[in-house]
Amino acid sequence: MPNVRKLSQDEVRAIENKGKGQRKLIEEQYDEILGEYGEGDYGEALLDPGENRLTVRNRLKAAARRRNLTIDFRRTKDDLLRFQVTAAAQAVSTDAPEAVAPKGRGRKKKNA
Repeated sequence: MPNVRKLSQDEVRAIENKGKGQRKLIEEQYDEILGEYGEGDYGEALLDPGENRLTVRNRLKAAARRRNLTIDFRRTKDDLLRFQVTAAAQAVSTDAPEAVAPKGRGRKKKNA
């Protein structure tokens, strides 16, 4: 006969709530950072040693996209990222795509 017991509330919570992964926690941190910014605001990010510029840029861009914003980065040196928060460009969709003329191959023939 198996040994059966009822789980306590703490054990049930531990099973049901596995917590958040590292990616989700980082995502929430960047969302919180950009929560202070509105359209037209400027900001700077000073990178910690070991942080990758491209990774931080991509995380900021992703957080802005989740808020329906975009980020324009300015050229900077060293461990500084300077940016401006702008409104996301709305894609204009048309029902019928425009006809595009086929591109000819090769050189045009001379008229003699």
